[in-house]
Amino acid sequence: MTPVREFLYFLILLTVFSVLLLLLRAEEGMPVSALVIQEPLPVAVHEIPEPEDDTLAASEPDSMLAGAPLVQEAEAGLFHPVPLVFAEDDSLRLQGLAYQLKHASHANLPVRVVYFGDSQIENDRITSALRQQLQEQFAGSGPGFVPLDLYYNTRHKLIIETSKNWEIKTFQDKDFINESLLFKNALLTAVNAKGWFRIRRIRRLNPGPDYQLMKLYYTAKDSCLVTVMQGRDVIYSGFLIPQNELATLDFQFNRTPDDIRFDFAAKDSLNIAGLSLETGSGVLVDNIALRGLSYPTFEASDQAAIAQMLGQVKVGLFVLHFGVNLVPVQADDYPNFRKYFQRQIDFLKRIQPEVPILIIGVSDMARMHDGQFISYPNIPVIKQIQYEIAMYNHAAFWDLQAFMGGEGAMSRWVNASPALGRKDYVHFSDEGAEVVGQELARILLEVLQPITDTLAHD
Repeated sequence: MTPVREFLYFLILLTVFSVLLLLLRAEEGMPVSALVIQEPLPVAVHEIPEPEDDTLAASEPDSMLAGAPLVQEAEAGLFHPVPLVFAEDDSLRLQGLAYQLKHASHANLPVRVVYFGDSQIENDRITSALRQQLQEQFAGSGPGFVPLDLYYNTRHKLIIETSKNWEIKTFQDKDFINESLLFKNALLTAVNAKGWFRIRRIRRLNPGPDYQLMKLYYTAKDSCLVTVMQGRDVIYSGFLIPQNELATLDFQFNRTPDDIRFDFAAKDSLNIAGLSLETGSGVLVDNIALRGLSYPTFEASDQAAIAQMLGQVKVGLFVLHFGVNLVPVQADDYPNFRKYFQRQIDFLKRIQPEVPILIIGVSDMARMHDGQFISYPNIPVIKQIQYEIAMYNHAAFWDLQAFMGGEGAMSRWVNASPALGRKDYVHFSDEGAEVVGQELARILLEVLQPITDTLAHD
């Protein structure tokens, strides 16, 4: 072998060894299950400073979002600010939410923005940016409701692992009636009586202070032994008593735990309807992503169980963000969508009549036609139905497609630098979702500011 070939051979071996070493270092400290997550880890995550003032004070809405990490490199003309729209005879608007947020930092329960959406909000996209801005203004920390399933959240730097014993039931299981507000139930039965889950902070992302209160929502047909370990220390061991109605097991921490594990031994069926990782006051934004749906299926669920779950928290706003799953179904009208979407709103108004609702209009989507990507022609029809339902129910409406730039917007977002849309021409990129979440926070604060100022003088 010539010296040149020997040198090249040595160089190739050195390169391969270096790559393997980097991969091993990247995986160090991460659970095996984390290797199958869809979203890549960011190169760096900057810590968010704690707000000095938990109230709106006298700041203008734009100044409240000063320093927010908007995508500054995006091409000019991609964003078109669009305000919230209210019915002309809606005198209340968001007064109830404004009042709750004004007192959120001193309340005995956090104010929740319960955000239902389709795959556009999966992996805490959009909601994470909205949550960050609202928590900076009104205090609070933690992601809020999360399902008991494999869960990974970069913003909050945590991962949930579960044993294989859990039977995960969702709205797609026809043999099961959903009992969870998150539409994802984790069951243990007499056959699979033992199971565990574990919540860990991702230390290499340098997690700062986050949630300090954990609430486990459950029903149990018989007694169930629960053992809770924080690191290597047992901090709780006891029995869940049989509960046909939804109950909670609560844990308060002095600081966010780095590693906590729950072990269950059930004599009969145990259903974990969800966790809430939160603080005792402030504001939370719950991400409830329902891939493939055009509205949350409350009607097909155990409505009493969902009402119980909602009745144990303080909801300040419901958000309904749907539509992309309906767009590929080409039609001149969608009477069934109108009828069933209205029924879901009727359910929310029946159990929480004082809570305002925000309906977000369908975002732009594009398909290939004659060699180029153009917007679906039926988007205005779907958006008009959403607008009419909002006005009929005195709900707020936000035209997301208009904010994106109207017809043809998704194609422009995909081709922006950085890209704000994914190559499927349906979903936002992480950067695009960040922009949408920050804009939604901005326009909400724009509406809430004068209401809060008025309340301060009452």
